[in-house]
Amino acid sequence: MTTGTRSGGQWIRPGADGVPVVTFDPKPSERDREAAAREAARPARAGEPRPPRARLRQDWLPLLGVLLVQGVLSYRLVGTNTAFVDEGTYIYSGYQELAHILHGRPVAPYESFFSGAPVIYPVVVALADMAGGLTGTRLLSLFFMLSATLAVHLATRRLRGSTAAFFAAALFAGLGPTQFLGIYSTYDAMALACLAWAGYFAVRLATGGTYLCVLPAALAMALADATKYASLLWTPAVLGVAVFAGRTGSPWAWARWRRGLVLFAVWAVALVVPAVAAGGVYWHGFDSTTLQRKIGTDAPGYVARAAASWVGALLVLTLIALVVSWFASRRRGGVRAEFWLVLVLLGAGAAAPVNQIRIHTWLSLQKHVDFGAWFACIAVGVLLARVFVVLARRVHASLAVATSAALVGVLGCVGASQANDMFSAWPNSSPLIGTLKPYIQKGTDQYLVEDYDVVAYYFKDDSNWQQWSDLVGKTYQDPVTHQVLTGADAIKAAVAAHQYQVVVLDFAQTAAIDAAVQPALKKAGYRVLTTVVSTEGRTSAKYTIYLAPGFAE
Repeated sequence: MTTGTRSGGQWIRPGADGVPVVTFDPKPSERDREAAAREAARPARAGEPRPPRARLRQDWLPLLGVLLVQGVLSYRLVGTNTAFVDEGTYIYSGYQELAHILHGRPVAPYESFFSGAPVIYPVVVALADMAGGLTGTRLLSLFFMLSATLAVHLATRRLRGSTAAFFAAALFAGLGPTQFLGIYSTYDAMALACLAWAGYFAVRLATGGTYLCVLPAALAMALADATKYASLLWTPAVLGVAVFAGRTGSPWAWARWRRGLVLFAVWAVALVVPAVAAGGVYWHGFDSTTLQRKIGTDAPGYVARAAASWVGALLVLTLIALVVSWFASRRRGGVRAEFWLVLVLLGAGAAAPVNQIRIHTWLSLQKHVDFGAWFACIAVGVLLARVFVVLARRVHASLAVATSAALVGVLGCVGASQANDMFSAWPNSSPLIGTLKPYIQKGTDQYLVEDYDVVAYYFKDDSNWQQWSDLVGKTYQDPVTHQVLTGADAIKAAVAAHQYQVVVLDFAQTAAIDAAVQPALKKAGYRVLTTVVSTEGRTSAKYTIYLAPGFAE
């Protein structure tokens, strides 16, 4: 019996290579007629039919190779440096949030100044830390980034087939920011993975999927935005993919825009309802960390050069893909949806550099560019697949394979070097942790440490969070005059009253405050325990440790 779809006496069945084959069957069986009736009764789909599936060997084995290489390139960094301040902050806050959820213990108001909901990623990463320590948290990030690579492969495969999907996945896996986020314990990897799957389900919605795809797309998009508020920058890109993905039909057809409007409505409900239930303190945190982010001091040229070093080549290739799609559309009689889709992908890729040039800051740029790179890799994957086919048909298949291998190999090597530089950008804190260990214990002692989150994370079992203080945003009320002091004056008054048993200065982010506090420490009788120098990594650090009079003598 012939299987497939019947059309005017002709039967379309999948051939051995996955390509549809047309045969003639004048007398279909009763079972075939029943199958055709069921197919005719099936509800209309939201978009065009997807391309035929490739064979497992042609499709999944190259993807597994990409994932394996990506995993190795990221995993090699897992133990090469201690926790960064952001890693320590999120893991340590997650323990507090868990204690608050399970036991009602007091917790710092992280929702007022975190740029993501503290009850999402910090809780997840704290559970990973319980299971596997810092290595476990970094492997969690690797899982998220591998899933993002899988998502870009599946999305591109539905759009333009297996060859384009391989190139998109290989490009994304080879980027330095991708390898870095794959071993970096912050909310970026989780947010990017959620955004990637939202993008995949948006593609699925537009290429033959039913409207049931709206729910996972909207929920994944809302989870990404709640995990990291800055993910909202790429929400329009996901909506644009839902509208313009699919190569048939006018780009202005109502069916396309209806998909985008439905996805937008469900996403808005999924995001706004929890936000309203959470209360105004979350809105304050979102407003202060995202909407009202302070303008930095970095020159636009400096920010642009940094972005170009990581994703500049990718954006240039995306621009070329846009030009190619324009001419391809013109040859077919008008600007088609494919052109607008590539334009959306290019805009997503350039969103982070443009935004951070606007606010004059390089901070976190190496992470943010990877969000847009996920979208740009789809367009470039399709472009490289076209080049591959041209080389294979007009020259020789071996040249196409060699060119592709050289391109992917060079990209991976450059990305590995960049990831290594990113992961060694902060000093190793092991010498400081070892020196402080005899002086840290649970109780009422107070510790004043610049960027204390890393130290507090490593001493999470030996101290309470209320014992740690930073040098930023301090206030102190004089017990006699009841005058409230702020900033350096507050710290100097607290030092004079011997409020802190241990003080650590490193003259880094708060150098001016450190310089103002140092004479007060000497005047109040604090003694220098030692000076710890860390020279591991690309940057060095020098920590001066002070002990209060009579402490630990």
